[in-house]
Formats: sequence, C-alpha cells, structure tokens
Amino acid sequence: MRITIRSLFSSLLLVIICTTNAVAQDSSKSSTEERPAPRIKLTMGEPHVIVRGIRPEEQLWGPYQFPRPYRLKDRFVVSVHVKNDDISNYGSTALWFESRDKGKTWQEVDASVAQECGLLLPSGDRVYLPPESGVDVSEYKQIPWNKYTPGYDFSKQAEEGTLPIPDGMTFWMGGTTINAFNADRLPPSLSQKEWTLYRIPAEQTKPVLEHAEVDWPFLTRVVHVSRNGKKVLKSIFPRGNPKLGPDGAIWVSVFSGEGHLNPENGQYSPYYSAEIFRSEDNGKTFQRRSHLEYEADGHAFPYKSGGFSDSDFEFMPDGSIVWFLRSTWYSSTGKEWDPMYMTRSTDMGRTWSKPVKFDKVGILPRLCRLENGVTLLCYARPGTFVRAALNDSGTKWTEPLVVMTPGDRSGLANKPVAAPTFHDWDGSCNNPEIVPLDENSALLFYSDFYYPDESGVKRKTILCRKITVQREVE
Repeated sequence: MRITIRSLFSSLLLVIICTTNAVAQDSSKSSTEERPAPRIKLTMGEPHVIVRGIRPEEQLWGPYQFPRPYRLKDRFVVSVHVKNDDISNYGSTALWFESRDKGKTWQEVDASVAQECGLLLPSGDRVYLPPESGVDVSEYKQIPWNKYTPGYDFSKQAEEGTLPIPDGMTFWMGGTTINAFNADRLPPSLSQKEWTLYRIPAEQTKPVLEHAEVDWPFLTRVVHVSRNGKKVLKSIFPRGNPKLGPDGAIWVSVFSGEGHLNPENGQYSPYYSAEIFRSEDNGKTFQRRSHLEYEADGHAFPYKSGGFSDSDFEFMPDGSIVWFLRSTWYSSTGKEWDPMYMTRSTDMGRTWSKPVKFDKVGILPRLCRLENGVTLLCYARPGTFVRAALNDSGTKWTEPLVVMTPGDRSGLANKPVAAPTFHDWDGSCNNPEIVPLDENSALLFYSDFYYPDESGVKRKTILCRKITVQREVE
C-alpha cells in the first residue's frame, strides 16, 4: 500500500519503540565491560518548514537540496543548495536560514553567516572548512595517450599549462571521462595539498582566511572531461562534519575523487576511498589518520559500486570509534542505492575492523552523540531513517525509525508520471543531516520534493523535525 503524506503526518508525534538489532560482529572487542543494553524509545515530532522552493516539475534534481545545519551558541543555521548538482558548483553561494526557537520557525539570513559556522575549539577559536567548487582547467593542454611509451617518466612534474598522462581513468554515464593524477605530478599551481579554512580567533568576530596544510600521501586529483571538452579539476575539501575528539584534536572525514592511488602500493583503483584526517594544532595542519579501500573481491563487497565515499564517524562511550560508509554512486553504476557499511576502531583510528554491511541502503550517513550518552545515526535513499545505539560500543542498534517511506512516492507529485524515474519515486534528495538539540533530542534535516505549500502545490521543501530519545536501563 502506498504511504501518502496524509497518512505519514496523520499525527504530530509518531512513536516507535525500537527493538534491538544486532550488527554483525567482528573480531574487535571493547576492552571495557559494557552496561546492559537499554530500552530506547524514539519520538518524532512534526515537520517544520525551513524553505519552500521550486515545483519539482521545474527541475527535479539540483536546487533546494542538501541542507547542511550548524548549531551556534544561541541559534541554529542551515545552508541550502540552490544550484545544479555539479562539481563546478560545490562552493557556490547557498541560501542560509536561522532559527532562534529550536527549529520551529526559520528566517533567511545573509550568506556571510557561513564563516561563523565553524567548529568551536578549546582555545576559543572557531574554524570553518567551506565547500569549494572545482577549477576549470580547459585551457590546460592534455598530453595525449599516444605519447605513453615504456620510457614515459611518471615521477616528473608537469609544466604549467600542461596535464600529464593520467595515472588512471574511469568513466561516468553520460559521457564524462575522469582522469586521475597523483597530485605531485600536476603543475605547481594545481599540486597544492591544502584546504581553505576560515578562523575566527578567540574573543574576536572577524574571520581570517587561512590555508591548512594537508598531509595526504598519494593524494589523487581527478579531472572531469565532459563531452564538449570542458575540463574541471575536482576540489578536495572535506565533505564530512569536523568534530572534536576526546584527545582534543580536530577530526574530519573525507573521501577521494572518482578513482585514486592506493597509498599502500601506488596502484590505481577506480573506486572511492574513505579517509579520516586529524589536526593537533587547531587546524593549521591536518594529517591522515585512517584510510579505507573498497575491496572489490566480489564476495564481501560487490563489484557494482562506487566504493566508500560519504562517511561519518563517532566517538563511543567505551573509547572505540564507529565509522559508517556509503557505497553507492549513481553516475558510476546507474543504481541509486547499495549497502551501507560499518567498521570499528579500538585504537583511536589507527586500525579498523573489516567493514560489514549495516543496512541495505545508506546515503550520507550522519551521526551525533547526545548529552545523555546516546548516539544517533541517520541515513537514506530510498527512504529516510534514524537509529540509536543500544550499547556503548555501537555494535547494537535499534531498528530504524522511518521518517520517510522507502516506497514509491511518485503519486504525490503535482503531475504524477506513469513511469517514474528513481527521484520521482523517492521524492527527496535523501541527504539527511542530524545535530544535537538538547540533552535528550536532536534536529533532523531533510528534503521533501512533494511537500505542499499553503495552496496545496507540491514544492521542493527543506524540513527539520525533532527526534527525542528516552533511555531506560531495564
């Protein structure tokens, strides 16, 4: 039976008492004896509109998607992407909104608020790593493949205005060729290993532009070459949310470009790899702490995948770290969903257990830990889900709280189509985010392409809703 918005929102609160769902165990065991698993009750509040955008039939994919929230001292702010979904637009100016009543009402604010959204450090500094757009390198001359001979020197750095023979190459549907280069081989103007960073020093209000040095062994830069010949060098900014670790360092998750060089052997892989970086000097420099390859062995990991891309991690009460990993990428496979994987570390990210399947879907996993000690996880596509950890190690989780059905929602459109595309079907960008609200609750942010305005017209809408956790030890 198709679930409609009327049935989905028939009550202001949907209460689901979540039962235990054990995650496949690996050989990594917590050294701390765990407390008994509690009973978790999650309650989902009514949705609150942040912004209504265009009708989905105007442009189904791209604008009014990808909400990214931040919790400031006295308010919440969220950015909303309003451009095409393209590597050339990642750093484009977004629309920004703020709420001073815990997410109930929202007002648009100037985009300059972005630089206030950094991670607050123990020093009092606040550091923000902004998204960055790709760089047009169409004017660079590409050395043709027929110049690749047994004598070609892959250790030589290319001259300015020239792109060397790639270290590897893959393709996207639609005709995009993606060339991968060891960053050290690119011309000096393109070989920098750094992230743009805005710092607001303690007790000051004006942001200072910096460039954080990034120690990324075998950093691989990719150039997307479209059918019309345009060449764009993809940016390397971290897509994860920076966090303070228990060691006082800044931690952030990143992933490679479309294809990368394995740092263990320098061999090219067409898959994404997931990374975690760490800074011990308040964001002046970052060093890679963790690297995960997608092992395409056809058994534990399916071949038809984009690799490990978007990911998030959380520090657990027992001292371990859990890391959740997306494994699908439509442009690489033609499929919008694939399993989400989970791995654990018991030595502060130096080594990790072999990733195991956590769920059959898992776009943009995001985690947050509440003051009451409960860790929440959200993920999506199709559908949107929230789960809570049932123990201190993160090896047991509740069954998913369904925020948006994974079923066919295309009938909710203003103009339903007989043969829906996938995004007609799911009716959302399904890139959710979650941030703590108070001791026992969090705010979940997501999009709904079929949310009605005051006149009943369905519009691409960014929403938030409160997720409340009640933890009771039996």
